[in-house]
Amino acid sequence: MSHTISINLSDSLSDFVQRQSADRGIDAYFEKILSEQQREAARDRLEAELIKGIESGLCEPITPKFWQEVREEAKRRNALKKGEQP
Repeated sequence: MSHTISINLSDSLSDFVQRQSADRGIDAYFEKILSEQQREAARDRLEAELIKGIESGLCEPITPKFWQEVREEAKRRNALKKGEQP
């Protein structure tokens, strides 16, 4: 499903957006910007949760092995969410 959103931009911002989106189109340009912002917000939430965990004092040492296990668990959960076999 897609939705239309209208925004008003100053002339200078409108000119900037037109230049930036000339190759891909405005829809793709804004979709890219919003996707990047969404990923940044998710990283910020994750970082906040990690800091909370570290500050709780109940944290294992963070090693390369730890991060590998985190990545594997994330892939497993993502596969389950998509209905795939992990």
